[in-house]
Amino acid sequence: MTFPTHTPAKKEFTLPTEALRQAIEKEWNGQEKYVSAKMPLTSLAYTAIDRIAPQAEAIIEALLVYADTDTLCYRAPEEELAARQKAGWDVVLGWSSLLLGVKWQVVEGIMPLDQPPELHAALRAYLAKQDAFGLAAFSVLAGGFSSLVLAKAVVENHLTAAEAYELSRLEENYSAEKWGRDTEASERSARLKDEMLAAGRFLKLLDAR
Repeated sequence: MTFPTHTPAKKEFTLPTEALRQAIEKEWNGQEKYVSAKMPLTSLAYTAIDRIAPQAEAIIEALLVYADTDTLCYRAPEEELAARQKAGWDVVLGWSSLLLGVKWQVVEGIMPLDQPPELHAALRAYLAKQDAFGLAAFSVLAGGFSSLVLAKAVVENHLTAAEAYELSRLEENYSAEKWGRDTEASERSARLKDEMLAAGRFLKLLDAR
């Protein structure tokens, strides 16, 4: 199919890097008569231009909700799972705290945890530096991981998208070891992983700037 010149909202389809343009062109060349849903790079670029760019401040506000609900800050009461979370998550939380200049707080159980105002401010400043394309990928990662920490780790090349995905599924994988995993859950997990890997690839293509 013909490479698009405009987005669904009729905005000019201008991409920030030649590497991203070539990758998206390959997605379109792989289509026949109809546009397939399996065009994640195109979808992210459309989102950046049509949805993120016109309302970046609102997107940042929505992302900041994850600050107080970040997966990595809530630890299980079960000793074995909590040990796995500590081993896998503490080093990433420490890295993020150092980068932001404010320490993330951690709690056991599911009682609400309010992170310090200084942390919210540091996160806001960090997100404000991202352009629309970066925010599009960040939004997908944060939603998929339920974690700003893991999303930021992928954006900053501290973790690969695959590594971050595995860390975000510690509790799910622990439960699967104990009780087994049904087919539907496995299919959902596979779809989510594909989305996260696509967002990670999108970021790599942006890095060519």
